[in-house]
Amino acid sequence: MAAPNPTSSEARLANLEQLVQEMRARLAALERKLTDPGEHPVDQSVVRKKVTYDWQA
Repeated sequence: MAAPNPTSSEARLANLEQLVQEMRARLAALERKLTDPGEHPVDQSVVRKKVTYDWQA
């Protein structure tokens, strides 16, 4: 049985480390989005229309 090629193992490890780093960045962005979802543009429009209607009534 031959030993694994160290260059291919190192390249695979480097690729996996890069993937983990990208996944961590995506997870952090997702967590920021979930903690501060903001207001959907449709909701903003509905609130403005309701305020205008209530004010006119």
